[in-house]
Amino acid sequence: MTCEPADKARMWRTADAVHLDLRDLASPELDAAILDAIDMGTIDCALIAHVDSEPITLYPELEDRGWSHEFVEHHHGGGGDDRHCDGSLQIRMARWGAA
Repeated sequence: MTCEPADKARMWRTADAVHLDLRDLASPELDAAILDAIDMGTIDCALIAHVDSEPITLYPELEDRGWSHEFVEHHHGGGGDDRHCDGSLQIRMARWGAA
């Protein structure tokens, strides 16, 4: 999985998810951007947010909306943490019961 799309878009789709590049945002703007995407009702698969820091305040809001979250493991050798090649975190969110 690449760290960002070639055209620098904020939102893009891969075969298994919609991606949001929110690396330049912090809470509460980051939380609002994710919740807006979910609340629009157009996300029909997983949502992966690319963020600079863990949005801890987002998690209760996701739960209230019936969404789960998990970190996407990085594939850039060593380190043992969840950071990706550009230093960002990727959080995969999905509606409970969705494939």
